[in-house]
Amino acid sequence: MKPHHNQDVPNLLTVFWCDRCGRIVNSNDERDHHHAEQCGCCTRYRKVDPDWGFCRNRQSVYSGRLMFEHDTCSQWIEGSW
Repeated sequence: MKPHHNQDVPNLLTVFWCDRCGRIVNSNDERDHHHAEQCGCCTRYRKVDPDWGFCRNRQSVYSGRLMFEHDTCSQWIEGSW
């Protein structure tokens, strides 16, 4: 039996919490939602590979969590890539 594919069905719904905006973002509706203040250039971000690292900012809700380099939070501290 061939799998059923409906071309009218939208992409999978992907939502995430944007701490900097203080709201839920639907990435299907806001594909370009991003901030210049990204984890990769925060002084409290510790890389584990080219794309991922741990948040070490105790003031952040993400402290101790593995974060993507392009994520952001409201406790971002300017650093450099």
